[in-house]
Amino acid sequence: MTTESILNGLQTKIIGRTIALYEEVESTNELARQRGIEGGKEGMLILADYQTAGRGRRGRKWHAPPKSSILASLILRHRLVANQIGLPNLVGAVSIATAIRKVTDLPAMIKWPNDVLINEKKVSGVLTELEYDVHRHPFLVMGFGVNVNTSLADFPLELRDTATSLRIESGREISRATLIREILSRLEDNYLNLKDGKTAMIIEQANRLLNTLEQWMRIKTDDGIFDGMAERIDTDGGLILRDRSGQLRKFLSGDVVHATEGIS
Repeated sequence: MTTESILNGLQTKIIGRTIALYEEVESTNELARQRGIEGGKEGMLILADYQTAGRGRRGRKWHAPPKSSILASLILRHRLVANQIGLPNLVGAVSIATAIRKVTDLPAMIKWPNDVLINEKKVSGVLTELEYDVHRHPFLVMGFGVNVNTSLADFPLELRDTATSLRIESGREISRATLIREILSRLEDNYLNLKDGKTAMIIEQANRLLNTLEQWMRIKTDDGIFDGMAERIDTDGGLILRDRSGQLRKFLSGDVVHATEGIS
């Protein structure tokens, strides 16, 4: 994967038009944060073949051997309004899931709020962070990783039952350049709609791809653990659950720690 192989055929106007590709970094999100503080362009893409300190939500480590995966971060200069706080991770997850479906025909689904699954195993994750530049103007760093050509042996033993890659699921090697172009294209469409306040299609796609829709699930939050049936993703990106008493409750953050029918 080279900068030229990504730009060749890329049809976006903003997202990914400026690319910084590294052989090895500590964290693409940290590099994007630094570039953003210094005035890096909207849509600038930081890519790496290997990360030594890649991380996901809640500080979890991201595992990926060299030249096997997509490890990327974008600078996005949209000032979120109050009802959009829960949407950036969803924009990333929807874009990645639909791109995977297009390129590989694999049945990628979303695990709310920010993961992409294939056959109930994680293949991708999104981490969006709010930052401020030297002029105190806010910007977003959207980091995402996709396990593309990772083999089962590449995963630590403790992840082999819960993680997968496109190569494992499809039985063939996937072009990282082709996939990143498709992701960037879909990200641009969804991101521009977010900027324009046109988020209905993003929410519709997210609900169609939600892996726990109308299933009993358990969410772990800072306030405790809650069970209920996943009713839908709301217009602000929050997940609405219906508990056994029929009461609806919205969650804007949390971890789905268990999902099955008939939680006792």
